[in-house]
Amino acid sequence: MQRKDQWVGGAVLVAIGVALLLGQIVGETEQFILLGIGLVLLILFAVSRNPGTLIGGGIVTGLGVGVLVAANTEGDVAGAAVLFGLGFGFLGVWLIGTFLRLKETAFWPLIPGGILVAIGVIVLAGAEAAQNLELLWPVLLIGLGVTVLVGALRKRGADSTEDRA
Repeated sequence: MQRKDQWVGGAVLVAIGVALLLGQIVGETEQFILLGIGLVLLILFAVSRNPGTLIGGGIVTGLGVGVLVAANTEGDVAGAAVLFGLGFGFLGVWLIGTFLRLKETAFWPLIPGGILVAIGVIVLAGAEAAQNLELLWPVLLIGLGVTVLVGALRKRGADSTEDRA
């Protein structure tokens, strides 16, 4: 195990232990466990600049915020809160990675983040809105597929032009 990995593993174990100890002493702190682990990973990212800690920290922190909000709300708002938290965690990874020019977080976090936030909006809007949007999902997937195909064709055309030169 590399030294960087030991720091991450050790810090996560300390965060889990502190959260569990607080849960036994204070009670009801289990809702803070994910948030605590995520924040520890983000602190480790700030120290190490390891993209893995940013990715894990952003996702787990977002999920932790969603769980915390859900634990204090009811109904559709609670379900949407978890989806929003996780979705915004992914989007936060992309935002920080873009700001710091990390190639490991260039584009991919936008896909799960956008999907989770969109599903959260639908959950929050209720069942009637979801029925109205049932035709929108296939159309969005078709549009995304066409966009990917056009991008691939453009890249292929640019590559063949370079080969000729």
